[in-house]
Amino acid sequence: MLPRPAGIVALLTDYGARDPYVGVVRGTVLRHNTRAVLVDIGHEVPPQDVAAGALWLLAAAGRFPPGTVHVAVVDPGVGTARRLLAAAAHEGYWLAPDNGLLSHVLAADPRAEVRAVDPAHLGLVPASRTFHGRDLFAPIAGWLSGGRYGFTALGPRCADPVRLAPLGAGDRRVVYVDGFGNLVTNVRGDALGAAAAVRIGGRELPILGTYADVPEGAPLALVGSFGLLEIAVNRGSAAVLLGLGRAAPVELVPSPRTSA
Repeated sequence: MLPRPAGIVALLTDYGARDPYVGVVRGTVLRHNTRAVLVDIGHEVPPQDVAAGALWLLAAAGRFPPGTVHVAVVDPGVGTARRLLAAAAHEGYWLAPDNGLLSHVLAADPRAEVRAVDPAHLGLVPASRTFHGRDLFAPIAGWLSGGRYGFTALGPRCADPVRLAPLGAGDRRVVYVDGFGNLVTNVRGDALGAAAAVRIGGRELPILGTYADVPEGAPLALVGSFGLLEIAVNRGSAAVLLGLGRAAPVELVPSPRTSA
């Protein structure tokens, strides 16, 4: 059963705080639902970084009241023939371009339903080919959160949304550097097995429980709040200390007992 809209709209973009883009999107949502409660998941996704945006979006899954409408706009293909998607997953609704941004959210909910939004059917004609966050996603979020349109009315079912590689698939590597300088990898915490350490940038670092398990300024590996393996420094930046960033390879090192 689809959840009843909660009147909450959660926003995630790569727009940043310098320009008026976020404020205009927020205002447009309110124009179409004056009672909407707006929440910012974040607007500092690295520009056009769909992979990072997908991680940020996964962090919101299951953290908001049922019926929340999540709007994610990290959209390097804006204005092209790429589709607009609406998904019902994790007891909420998710609006995003069809570029893989919803990959991890969908993968984490086997009951997820996806639809290809039909703007023409909804009477939407974008004023600009470069600002669909304002012209398409914001009005739809307002209508969906306020009950003017139900989820199934947004468009036909979509069986083939664009998917990023699943977390943990392929080479183990850093996929995102957060604001603290932590190196977030694509290795799931529940897939560490018997690994006791991580090899990265020519160093072997122990996998521990939290930052304070090592002296101040020392590096370590741990499972972070995304449920992913991270490389961190106690009260410091792993990115700065190790001189590494996105795409840096990561190797799991088994405990001596396992390898013996």
